Amino acid sequence: MTLSMCAIGDNVLDRYPQEGLAFPGGSATNAAVFASRLGVSSAYIGIVGSDASARFIEECLEAEGVDASRVQRQDGPNPTTDVVVDDDGNRRFIAHTPPEATLRLRDDDLQFLRGVDWIHTGHSSYVEHELDRMATLAPISFDFSKRDLDYAAPLLPLVAVATFSRDDVAYDECVELLHAAVGLGAGFALVTRGAQGAVAMTQGTVVEQAAKPTRVVDTIGAGDAFQTCLLTELLRGQDPQAALDSASSFAAETCTYRGSFGHERMLSEFATRAGNGPIDRA
Repeated sequence: MTLSMCAIGDNVLDRYPQEGLAFPGGSATNAAVFASRLGVSSAYIGIVGSDASARFIEECLEAEGVDASRVQRQDGPNPTTDVVVDDDGNRRFIAHTPPEATLRLRDDDLQFLRGVDWIHTGHSSYVEHELDRMATLAPISFDFSKRDLDYAAPLLPLVAVATFSRDDVAYDECVELLHAAVGLGAGFALVTRGAQGAVAMTQGTVVEQAAKPTRVVDTIGAGDAFQTCLLTELLRGQDPQAALDSASSFAAETCTYRGSFGHERMLSEFATRAGNGPIDRA
């Protein structure tokens, strides 16, 4: 049986100004592409602009086998993110221009979502207002990234798989976060820890996963790859430890090339504009 999923929310043109490069990206967009690469029937719902960046994003989704027929178009520039990668391959987001409209799911979107195995979204997708409706249609995977429990607490009862990013805190703090997330309603909780691996909790059991050795070129998108592969393998019947091992290998592979999922272009091909300040998108 082929699994199906729909990623809802953000897409961006990831701009690397120091190198003059551009790539398609966005947490929801990445998840849809990674799911497709893993053999899942994937779809994407989000807002695209009317410029060359938007057309590029749609072309890349089509090339990756993602159903983007439900994107909503706005008259204006597509969202962008400016990225800097250090000598060790670690990415840092230095500026972000968000969408100029709020995503509202349409009746036909809701009908479509009834047929998928899971929905992926997250804090950078700006669709918290839709989570109540989405949760009645399919299990939700939600990327909380570095957001705290004050933000997460109202959403966790609606979330099947909750993912946090904590590469800068001790292991014990990560386990405390897992207990808190599950206690607040998440069915499965995950903390990705960068080079320190990952730790998860399901049914009261904590499961650890070491990071896989890899040649790190660019860490952008690795967290999205990890989450997507983990959920795919869990739904295919793998036990949590095996699913985490598969996810670690898949995420390690994404670190070996530039951009979240490739498709390198020259930044000069796209009109540029200044971002609106720093963000942290996993």
